[in-house]
Amino acid sequence: MLFLSFGRGKEASMKSFEELKATFTQELRELEQLAGIWPSTIEKRHVKEQEIGRHCYEAEEDLSPLELNTLKRVLGITDTKWRAFKARFIEGSSPEELV
Repeated sequence: MLFLSFGRGKEASMKSFEELKATFTQELRELEQLAGIWPSTIEKRHVKEQEIGRHCYEAEEDLSPLELNTLKRVLGITDTKWRAFKARFIEGSSPEELV
């Protein structure tokens, strides 16, 4: 099993559905704004996608399966896109972060 470290201390509390929904909404809005500006923001878009991928892992840790599916539906994120964000996070992480 692969365990991922997100820079949150052990004392960090779990995020609620509403907190994660607000975080994803903001991150997706920022990603959408970067999508229209080309090519200088390619790296910024990759970083934003990595951040969203990190939030995907957090959501999977903190939410029940029902809440997670509801979050994806509310945000309009397909399972394929969800996995793509997670893959972007993994590809941008250093080996030390993937503990």
